[in-house]
Amino acid sequence: MIRTRKDQIKFILRKIILLALAVVVAFPIFYMFSSSLFSARDFNKVRLLPAKAVFANYARVLSHRYFATYIFNSVGTSVLAAMIRTLVTIFAAFALTHLHFRGRKLIMGALVLTLFVPQEAILYQNYRTVAALGLLDTWTGIICTSLFSAAQLVLVMGSFLAQDRSYYDASRIDGASDMRYVFSVLVPLSGPAIMTVAIQTLITTFNSYLWPLLVTNRMATRTVQTGVTMMGFAESGETGAQMAALVLMTAPFMLVLAFTKKRIENALIRR
Repeated sequence: MIRTRKDQIKFILRKIILLALAVVVAFPIFYMFSSSLFSARDFNKVRLLPAKAVFANYARVLSHRYFATYIFNSVGTSVLAAMIRTLVTIFAAFALTHLHFRGRKLIMGALVLTLFVPQEAILYQNYRTVAALGLLDTWTGIICTSLFSAAQLVLVMGSFLAQDRSYYDASRIDGASDMRYVFSVLVPLSGPAIMTVAIQTLITTFNSYLWPLLVTNRMATRTVQTGVTMMGFAESGETGAQMAALVLMTAPFMLVLAFTKKRIENALIRR
């Protein structure tokens, strides 16, 4: 409850700052939706709303031969990469924090050292390896470099180490297997960290441009990030159609976020 004039001023200033930040964040999204309905002439002027909405821009994108394939490839590879990386991170973090075996600290140190290796430094070697294995133009080739992150491993390890060790000892006494303990105890208690790994991987893989561009040569195997630049809209001056393609790329994730917002928030703030 606001009782003093000073508190009222602080409250108003906080609301103004939050509103300003919301406008800054929301404006690019608003302009993307608005410009997707622009005609060619509208882009020659400074305006926020189209003089007349051109829904044909969306028809141009949806009628493109490969657009649905691009979306399918992007969603499929990003979801698959998120699932596999999350599982790999969970199992690796459990092994390094709960199991005792020879060389554990050496392995942990080697994995952490990968944080200091720039991805660009191993890009060429990764490409040669994928090509040698015959994985070009495949989903496996697209996601194979996205299945592990040392930074995310450290994050999940920290969450696992924060849990009371007595939980693991009690589960072993009760006859529970390590797998049962991981998914019945550790994963529910470490929801925020695991949710972070899954969301970051999903977004990073979906937005990846350079690697899918290198390992895909056929239009039928390209992801939407690379495919949208090859649809010809920029070259033909159809900027409205290009913006419509960006809207259609973004809309599914915005809808998913809208419907799962509460669940994600609960997972991220749960203690």
